[in-house]
Amino acid sequence: MSGSRRKAPPIIPVVGQGGDSSREEQLRQWEEAERLRREQQAGGTPSAAQPVVPAAVPSAVPVQPAGPDTPTVAASAEPAVSARVSAAGYLPMPEFTEPDSEDPAERLEFYSRGIFAVQYAARSNHERAEQQRLIGLGLRLSAMKEEELHKVAGVDTFGDLTEARFGIKKHQANNIIRVTPVAQALEDITTQELKERPLRVLVPILDSHGAAAVRETWVEAARHGNVTDTALKQAANFLGYAPPKELPGPEVTTQQKAATRSSESQRAIERIRALAERDPAQARREAEELESAVRELIEELAGNLE
Repeated sequence: MSGSRRKAPPIIPVVGQGGDSSREEQLRQWEEAERLRREQQAGGTPSAAQPVVPAAVPSAVPVQPAGPDTPTVAASAEPAVSARVSAAGYLPMPEFTEPDSEDPAERLEFYSRGIFAVQYAARSNHERAEQQRLIGLGLRLSAMKEEELHKVAGVDTFGDLTEARFGIKKHQANNIIRVTPVAQALEDITTQELKERPLRVLVPILDSHGAAAVRETWVEAARHGNVTDTALKQAANFLGYAPPKELPGPEVTTQQKAATRSSESQRAIERIRALAERDPAQARREAEELESAVRELIEELAGNLE
């Protein structure tokens, strides 16, 4: 192989085959850098000229030692990784370069490190993209619901619009809308994928204690590895953000519970039957709405058990 084809090796993070532990460590470094940046801004000393770059982000251009023939680069030159990309938490894909060494073993090691770096960047960027997808969906669904845009789409309800146009059922859309403010509170401290179901735990914490409490709960849960709804509940309880548990009321027998449920459902049916004597068309519409609501409830309960 000719020397003219060789390029200087890029600064590539060495990511071991274990994958997850290395990824978590570098994400924690990035999150710590973001925390320091926010503290500087809160103190009134933001540095717009020197944006905080995630520790896990490799530079696209290696730093060469200064020499007599080395051209001087102005301190204000644009960084290899743009401030916008860095702030968003995405990693640039390492460029392909050839190693300087002619030794096959060293060349194999060089290319292997490059493959691990590419896999790491792809995995991290996928998680960040999924996080931003949740927020992007939630903001738009919320706006469509508030503006009642289903009326101009020729459908009866918001749920009809989301299911017909986007394949998103009403309860799914509403759940995404509920957790979107939580996801927005977390996007500056983690690049991990934020899933809708675990974030439900943080909704009452956001409502009662604010965004700072949400972030504190997430960081505490992340201390123990994978962030799940159980981990978030435990962290919220430890920090004192969990809602108080209700005291048990009088014991109700299974037969009493069944009778109550039967009575409530029976009353709804009898009301629609009484309406049918006066307005059959309206009674049919209400019966169809009740049937649709029951189907959605069954689907939602089934989803909660997954």
